Amino acid sequence: MITVTLTTDWGADGLYTGAFKGKLVSRVPGVQLVDITHQVDVLNPLKAVFALQHAYQYFMKKTIHIVGVGGKISQGSDLEVPEYICFQYNHHYFIGPNNGIWEALFGEVPKEVFALERSPLSKKFYAFPELEIFIDAVGKLAMGMEPKHLGEMVPCKLGRRIGLPVKKQNQLLGEFLYFDVYGNGITNISKDEFYQVCNNRPFSIMVGMQRQQYITDVIAEDYNEGDSSKIIALFSFTGYLEIAVPQKQLTQFVHIDKNTKILVQFYDSLEEKERDEGTLL
Repeated sequence: MITVTLTTDWGADGLYTGAFKGKLVSRVPGVQLVDITHQVDVLNPLKAVFALQHAYQYFMKKTIHIVGVGGKISQGSDLEVPEYICFQYNHHYFIGPNNGIWEALFGEVPKEVFALERSPLSKKFYAFPELEIFIDAVGKLAMGMEPKHLGEMVPCKLGRRIGLPVKKQNQLLGEFLYFDVYGNGITNISKDEFYQVCNNRPFSIMVGMQRQQYITDVIAEDYNEGDSSKIIALFSFTGYLEIAVPQKQLTQFVHIDKNTKILVQFYDSLEEKERDEGTLL
C-alpha cells in the first residue's frame, strides 16, 4: 500500500484539499492518505516545517510526504514560476516547492533533488499546479520509479534552520515556533539545552511581561498540573519546551505576537531567585 501524507496551507474547507484527494485516489487507487495539517498559516513555510519535522519519522519507510505551502525562506527562490522538486531522504520520499524549506526541515540540504517536469496539462491548473505536478509525481513513484527518473537534478535552495535560542551563562531567551489546536505554545528551547544550562540550579520561566501569572519555576509532567490562574511549562513529545495554561488557551491568557519572547533565568542560589522575584509587579 502506498501512503501519502499532506502538509499544506490549503485550508480545511475542502475546496483545494478535496480536489487534490479526488484526483489522487483516481490516479493511484488504494492509496492511503494521511493529513498532517491543512491549516499552516498562509505563505508561512516554517509552520509546515515544524509540523512535518516531528511527524514524518513515525511513518513507515518509503512514505511519500507532500508539502503544499507557498512562501519562501531562502534568498534564491524568488522565481517567476515556482519550481517543484522530489527527492528521497532518510528512506522517505518528499515532494514540494524548492523554496528553502528543506534545510529547515532536516537541518541540512538534501544532496540529490530533482525538478518535477511540468506537462502541457499543468497549464490548465496554473493557479493550482500541485493538482497536476504533485499527483503525476506520486503516480510515478507508486509505479516503482525513483526521483531521478522524474526530472533533472537541480540544486536544492538554501534556507535557514529553525532559530536557536539566545544562550548566556544564566539565561536562555527563546521564541514561539508553533501553537497547537489547544492554544499551547511550543518554543525553540530544547530539553537538552535547557538542562545543560540549568545544571541543577533554580530557575524561572517568564513569557512576555514580567508579571507573576506569566511566570513558573517548575517543569510540569502533564497539562493539568497547577490551576488556570498562571502558566505551566513542560516538555512535549517534540523535545521542546512548551508553555500552556490548565483548562485555558495560552493565546487567550497572554497577549502573544511574533515578538513575544520566553526568558528562562537560572540562579546560583534560592536566595538570589527570591530576591529577583521580590522585584516583580
